[in-house]
Amino acid sequence: MRDLIPRSSSIMYTYAEITNKAFEDIQSYMRAASRATGAEATTKREIAYGIYLGWRSLVESYVDQPAYLADDRKLESLLAG
Repeated sequence: MRDLIPRSSSIMYTYAEITNKAFEDIQSYMRAASRATGAEATTKREIAYGIYLGWRSLVESYVDQPAYLADDRKLESLLAG
């Protein structure tokens, strides 16, 4: 019988793929927050921040620390907008 859900070990993403996806999603939610008002805007900013925290937890042990720190600053700067 075929597995309906793939085994987690069969799904692999690179650091760059994870970082690019986080960048796109944070940017998207922050743009949406800027178009919204009140609770909707706050919710979208909180989702963007959650994506940032998720990215950090996934990649914080990346061996290229200078690249990680640069990407961290880049993603965090999106949240200020």
